[in-house]
Amino acid sequence: MRVELYMARKTAGSPDYQAHLSMLQQYLQRYDEIELSHEFPDIVHVFGAWDATAHKKLEQCHRLLIPTVLSPLGQLAPWHFPKHPTPTQTLQTSAQKQATQRASALIVWGGIEKQEMEKRKWNEQIHVIPNAVTTSMISPEEMAHETMKLYQEILEAHDQLTHQRIQEKLNIFPNDDSPEKEVCHALLYLRYQYHRRNIKKQTLQELNDTLNSLEYDEDVLNNMLEQLNEEQFAARIMQVLSEDYQLTEGFMPLDPLNDKQTQRIREAINTTSNI
Repeated sequence: MRVELYMARKTAGSPDYQAHLSMLQQYLQRYDEIELSHEFPDIVHVFGAWDATAHKKLEQCHRLLIPTVLSPLGQLAPWHFPKHPTPTQTLQTSAQKQATQRASALIVWGGIEKQEMEKRKWNEQIHVIPNAVTTSMISPEEMAHETMKLYQEILEAHDQLTHQRIQEKLNIFPNDDSPEKEVCHALLYLRYQYHRRNIKKQTLQELNDTLNSLEYDEDVLNNMLEQLNEEQFAARIMQVLSEDYQLTEGFMPLDPLNDKQTQRIREAINTTSNI
């Protein structure tokens, strides 16, 4: 999995917070399952609270359907909330609440912060992973391992939900096991990856294999794509498959389309790996 670790410049100015990020980065890099990268991330881990830049990052990921983890670095403990807030502080709290709600999950350092978040009900997914920089309750290796496990859980849940939503969209068509619906599902999953600007080569390969091996009714499939308003996207994907996987027109449900939008699809293909 490709993981982006993001800490805003203001937060990174604290030696304590920077030490936590550096330690986590150092130990996460030891796992073969993880590649730390700012390009084509599968999940984004945001560090820090009360920072507009961090809030913007969470909002961007939310809009692009990229799952996120938020580590507030202890800044959502009860003593960080004023008892008698000024109007400005009330607005800041509202902004932090919205950002916290955007995250797929929270990592807090201790029970007090966890209780505060449970009381405020800003996010249901709250996980306690202590800071190995400041406590002997957990080793750096354990901290990284628990964090990696959370990444995996979030990605699995996110992908399951994505497929579930695609299936619900396809419920307008009868016959759940039809080959035409299988092709539509694959194309809608590619549409989701394109929305994230992270089309996986594996997903393209799987669709190419499906089109080469599956017997389907072209007229029925084209009618379904038209109802989904995805016929042009599908035609552009056919163009990409013809170029990259030598899919021939005899196995295409519709004619390929090569235009500016097709070029944007090409630019969204993650060429850094085969997964």
